[in-house]
Amino acid sequence: MFTPKLYQVDGDDWPLRVIERHPLAVLTGNGNPTPNATHVPVIVPPDAAPGDPLQGMRLWTHMTRVNPHWQQLVADGGGPAKLVFHGPNGYVTPTLYSAPMVAPTWNYVAVHLEGTIELAADDETLTIVHTTAQTLEDRFGDGMPLAPSLEYHRQIVGAVGGIHFTVTKVEVMFKLSQEKDPEVQQRVLDRFAGSGSGLHREVADTMRALRLGADER
Repeated sequence: MFTPKLYQVDGDDWPLRVIERHPLAVLTGNGNPTPNATHVPVIVPPDAAPGDPLQGMRLWTHMTRVNPHWQQLVADGGGPAKLVFHGPNGYVTPTLYSAPMVAPTWNYVAVHLEGTIELAADDETLTIVHTTAQTLEDRFGDGMPLAPSLEYHRQIVGAVGGIHFTVTKVEVMFKLSQEKDPEVQQRVLDRFAGSGSGLHREVADTMRALRLGADER
């Protein structure tokens, strides 16, 4: 991913936040005649310690075995792949720029991970599926305990392929009006903050956290 220096962020904290808040990623890899691309849930394994570097981390995901993408992974024995995470984003109207000659744009956050895939054994796949379900329920649902569903997960897991994705490269793009002056940034931030969209409000929160805008200086 081409990322101008202006839109880069340092460290693993921000990309890990994106992965945890927006865990549905696009997994890409070899395909015929075009690359395969499958939407998959991705989690950091529970044995990862706080502060562990993202590069070198072994993430967990899975997909259905009837997917041709899975069949290609089996044929290839895993191999190189990429995960693409979409964070908060939204349209920026040029009316916020107060200039006679302007163009609209789109503010967005994205994380690309390059890595290597290993196919999980059957017992590992059950752990991946069950842990993923509980992790996402705790994070986005009502916190329902899924331990009683383990037997059901065991019944359906034969149709699922577990995947270990070892991260070899991390690329981030935080395009949030950094090229504009603080007053314009503040107008953009205020527009997103006042939106009824949760994604838009998250754009505003991210801009604040990165100290963008006239009120953040």
